[in-house]
Amino acid sequence: MAPLIGGVLAAALVVAYGAGELASPEPIAGGNGNPLRVPISIAGQEPPPDANAGTCVDPAVKADLDAKRRKRSVKDRLIQKTNRHEIAVRGGHYVSDLFDATPVVGLAYAYHLTEDFAVEASGAYTRITSAGGPELERTFSVLEGRTRRALLFATNLVWAPLHAKLQSGASILHFDVYATAGAGVVDSALSSGVAGNGGFGFMFLAGRALAFRFDVRDYVYRQQLLTRKVVVNDLAVTLGLSVMLPFTE
Repeated sequence: MAPLIGGVLAAALVVAYGAGELASPEPIAGGNGNPLRVPISIAGQEPPPDANAGTCVDPAVKADLDAKRRKRSVKDRLIQKTNRHEIAVRGGHYVSDLFDATPVVGLAYAYHLTEDFAVEASGAYTRITSAGGPELERTFSVLEGRTRRALLFATNLVWAPLHAKLQSGASILHFDVYATAGAGVVDSALSSGVAGNGGFGFMFLAGRALAFRFDVRDYVYRQQLLTRKVVVNDLAVTLGLSVMLPFTE
């Protein structure tokens, strides 16, 4: 029994001596103070992971990743429209409500107030024709020998709420989707009153001063047929080329 008690006393003395050494203010390897004196394994914790572990990246791989990241990044628009003038030439198809479809050509001028809003003035020329024209003339004298041309004049507000882009390989095509509405006059042998119009279109930006347009508009006005006045909806579908002034923003 005496040897057992002696062993326990010896162990207690060893533990007390170790605790005194850990609490000593004297510097030991690793720095000053108690926090660095207590081995982490004593607290039963795993050592923290090295913050720099696994961060060594080959410079060539890093450069390749940076290049791909820049390629995926958003690119600036090619054309800034605010406070710029736009002159457009248009041509397409004019589908009359009561007569045959005919070609239509025209010009347009727009001033861009912001990237989203613009005011526009436009004019176009088309003709009134009908496959049954000669018979109609003999029976009803609808045109009464007058010219068959029709002139379309309008002032519009253009709103482009959507600015988008298409990517094909390394090239990116920017385009705007817009809606427009306004009023004007359709001057022809059958009409000379006020005409409202509305429609939508796409503006594809090419370079800093050029753009291509696809435009669809519905003209609503009254035509005089003998003693009757008929409200018609004529549709104009055109393609156009625009020049932005000044040529640089």
